[in-house]
Amino acid sequence: MRNFHIALVVVGVTVAGCNKQPEPAHMPAAGGGAMMGGTQMPMQGTQLMTTMGGQLDSLATMTPAQMAAVMPAHEALTSQMMGTMDSGMQGMNMQRDSGWMALNDSVRQDLATMPDLSGAALQVRMQAHIGRMRRMMTMYQGMPHN
Repeated sequence: MRNFHIALVVVGVTVAGCNKQPEPAHMPAAGGGAMMGGTQMPMQGTQLMTTMGGQLDSLATMTPAQMAAVMPAHEALTSQMMGTMDSGMQGMNMQRDSGWMALNDSVRQDLATMPDLSGAALQVRMQAHIGRMRRMMTMYQGMPHN
């Protein structure tokens, strides 16, 4: 029960911390929405990226026990963000290059493997995962539709 409370607090702090400066996060999305026919997908993607950035910052400072406690929330947000990225790329008929595909495969492998890890092994894998997530976000933001 205590781990559940810790997880709720961490998720709450992450979400609250990500909402402190919504204007900068929304401004680029408005321009992207106009380019894509005014759809809301870019704004959702930007909000997801902002939330994910905060979550990754939090994960980087957690103990392995805390990481394990928030893993389901991280998996859900990561899956949602990757789905949004994929939909955006499909909507623009963008080809996924081998680097993008390899990075996505690595992130999916992280998500499949990390729930079974603990202690130092989880800490090491999480730090590598955080690096991969940040690279994926940077790659996506640098794509022509953004």
